[in-house]
Amino acid sequence: MFGIGMGEFILILIVGLIIFGPKNLPEVGKALGKGLREFRKAQAALSATLEESVNETPKKVETKTAEVSLEKKAEPEPARVTVDDVIKTAKENPAVKEEKSN
Repeated sequence: MFGIGMGEFILILIVGLIIFGPKNLPEVGKALGKGLREFRKAQAALSATLEESVNETPKKVETKTAEVSLEKKAEPEPARVTVDDVIKTAKENPAVKEEKSN
């Protein structure tokens, strides 16, 4: 049972009896049993879901091939910058601050 011998099991029962007392020990055992039962149900449900997903036949995936042209495509022209754009940017973000003279 759980890979423990009779001596270890008796020792665990004695420690549980000392910690929880004789009145609460049956309640603790009942709660532990319910917890193990719920864990086993969840484990079985997870195993069933995994088995179901593994056993499903994979859906056929259609692949589309793209035609590759070796002709050089025209690149878009770069944005043109005018003198007015440069002056406006320089006024908004001056590199050197002007000093006021008195």
